[in-house]
Amino acid sequence: MEETIKDPPTSAVLLDHCHFSQVIFNSVEKFYIPGGDVTCHYTFTQHFIPRRKDWIGIFRVGWKTTPYYLPKDDEYYQFCYVDEDGVVRGASIPFQFRPENEEDILVVTTQGEVEEIEQHNKELCKENQELKDSCISLQKQNSDMQAELQKKQEELETLQSINKKLEL
Repeated sequence: MEETIKDPPTSAVLLDHCHFSQVIFNSVEKFYIPGGDVTCHYTFTQHFIPRRKDWIGIFRVGWKTTPYYLPKDDEYYQFCYVDEDGVVRGASIPFQFRPENEEDILVVTTQGEVEEIEQHNKELCKENQELKDSCISLQKQNSDMQAELQKKQEELETLQSINKKLEL
């Protein structure tokens, strides 16, 4: 007798008659990015025996029948393990589909990149110190020149005064 393969069941599943603890979902993220990959990890309890036509769907939290398994908006969802008889054998913690926020992004840098940035930072600090030293030197030079200019102006006034006296 040959067995025919049917599509996964889509019959109504009453949540109050399910054995949710037979399949345990692991490492469920708080959110998944729309259009991105979704990986589902799960384990079976020792007395649960999986069958060929069992399947996993993504259902909106609070769903009543399996047509609710397609995510459509930013509501909360959960993975559900449904056996070939349409009985839910496990459900995950809730998660959302939502775009990534700036604060959710994790930046990963290699040790080489860190060393390169540190070297660049050292070079910039050295250049900054050289510019500060140069600025101090130029300020002193400016101050000395201002004093010399003041002295020359006083000499000029003295010489002009002597020149006037000689012309008279």
